Amino acid sequence: MNKKRTVFYLVDGAHAEILPQLINTGVLPNIKRIIDEGTYRKASTCFPSTTGPAYLPFLTGHFPGTMGITGIRWFDKKEFKRTRWSTKAMRSYCGPEAGFFNTDMPVDKPTLFDLMGKSYNLYNMITRNIPDEYDLGKKGKGLLYTRAHFFKRHHPVDLQGHERIMQMLHTGNDFDFLFAVFPSVDWDSHYHHISDERTIAAYKIADNSLGEVRAYLEKKGWWTDTLFVLTSDHGLTPTHTHLDLGDWMTAHDLKSVYYPVIWKTNPKSAVFISGNSFGSIHLLNHQGDHVLTESGILTCMGSDCLNALVNEAAVDFAVYRADQKNTFIVHNSSGQASVEYNNGSFIYKPITGDPLQLKTDINVQGHRAALETTFESEYPDSLFQIYQLFQSDKAGDIVISAKVGYDLRDFWEYPEHKGSHGSLHKSHMHVPLIYNQKNWHSHPARTADLFNSILKWKDIIPSCSEGESLF
Repeated sequence: MNKKRTVFYLVDGAHAEILPQLINTGVLPNIKRIIDEGTYRKASTCFPSTTGPAYLPFLTGHFPGTMGITGIRWFDKKEFKRTRWSTKAMRSYCGPEAGFFNTDMPVDKPTLFDLMGKSYNLYNMITRNIPDEYDLGKKGKGLLYTRAHFFKRHHPVDLQGHERIMQMLHTGNDFDFLFAVFPSVDWDSHYHHISDERTIAAYKIADNSLGEVRAYLEKKGWWTDTLFVLTSDHGLTPTHTHLDLGDWMTAHDLKSVYYPVIWKTNPKSAVFISGNSFGSIHLLNHQGDHVLTESGILTCMGSDCLNALVNEAAVDFAVYRADQKNTFIVHNSSGQASVEYNNGSFIYKPITGDPLQLKTDINVQGHRAALETTFESEYPDSLFQIYQLFQSDKAGDIVISAKVGYDLRDFWEYPEHKGSHGSLHKSHMHVPLIYNQKNWHSHPARTADLFNSILKWKDIIPSCSEGESLF
């Protein structure tokens, strides 16, 4: 039997609407060739739909709430109230603390790198148990990323990454799994526009890389038995207006700590933003270190303040725990609805409004049915994603999903972000999913399903996963 290999291209920020347009206009011939031979479809990512947490489903088969990594920035109220000096009270993976991502993950959740055999990694922050010589982007990554960030010269990162893949292959190394991240589409979408010529050029870099890697694997006689997957971790939308959620809380007598201003005295709240369209609010002005349900939130914040927040133009909706177990309130300017998980059923009930725009009561058995029912809605997989996120206390007391066109972080975001993601909106939740296989299941897919599919390709059965194989 020939050896089976997997090549996974994560084009960070690749858009489920922009990518097909580029394919149809002939701009990405190597990706089109894969689609002609295999499959193009959409999948649903996780909430928050942001880099880092949204890598977890691919690589572990689990979601941010399960993994306790609920954002690219997160806050732990228990640790913070235990001692302000705790190194585990808060985290921002946007910088030096990115190295903690591996130790913050639960040790009992293996990654594909642990399970697939000889595995190589490029630019992905999840590097637990990967030998340095197999971490292709590690050497010089810090300086390269810093230059990309401050000088907006992103393409050298992707170009050097491709060179390192080819160097690895040309040295005669065999592999079982190659996971390669191409970050420039996301960066250029943030700093310019999702359709800017620099963003399109970043797509082309990934396409050219695929063409050269495929040609090499074909020459070696390996391509026939290689599973190739290309996908993204989130979508992205242009941003025209910023609302700084931390400053908003402070202005409403709930003085907030947030990155990078984390040492304020006597804070009443903590605000942690991911992707700029996702915000996690932790109220601190109460006795104890527990997460709050609706009644506690109203006591600490007041109904007028909460209503003022959900009526902000930038806020699509807020989500928080109801007083009943496994029930959550979705609240926006139109009113409230509840999301409930009860004995395997997911239930949606408009109360005074329909913030998820599902237009009716929903009661379905199982998380797959919840996905199918909402997949083409404005908020794909919203019922399950709200449930999974709030399984972790780090989700906070209130979660804010921003309205398209707005974001939740202003002054401290340098360079200024002109694009955002992280919300539950379909433009952030839907991602392209491309693979060189046909006749896989056609039901709605989650990115977590790739974990199971890749393992099944190698005849490996995962011990635990929230995904399901797509074939």
